[in-house]
Amino acid sequence: MKKSTFWVVCVFLVVLSAGTVYGQGFTGPGAGIANGQVQTVTVSQARGLPNNTLVILTGTIVQSLGRESYTFRDSTGDITIKIDRELWTLLGISVSTTDRIEIGGKIDIEKRVLEIDVKYIKKV
Repeated sequence: MKKSTFWVVCVFLVVLSAGTVYGQGFTGPGAGIANGQVQTVTVSQARGLPNNTLVILTGTIVQSLGRESYTFRDSTGDITIKIDRELWTLLGISVSTTDRIEIGGKIDIEKRVLEIDVKYIKKV
């Protein structure tokens, strides 16, 4: 397990809690994006968000695409997610195609290809 992965997860969790504890600032449309807060979205909604937006999605992993990439599915569609091997070890979690999970991460758009860079996973 890399120390950097541990710190990334810690920082992400702090960002998650900061939005709910402090919750001050602009509260209108787009406030979550502007303030770096996390949005709970569907796969369909995630596809329309800008790069580096923090998101939470609920669904299932339906397929491994090799290396650290997977296909994630909810009722609105499929999206590619990336989960570092170290994160699986750090969280001590195993997931099958029948497990409903919640993932948190950020939108990562490179060369016009969108994926979710996952920073946490939990079974729901």
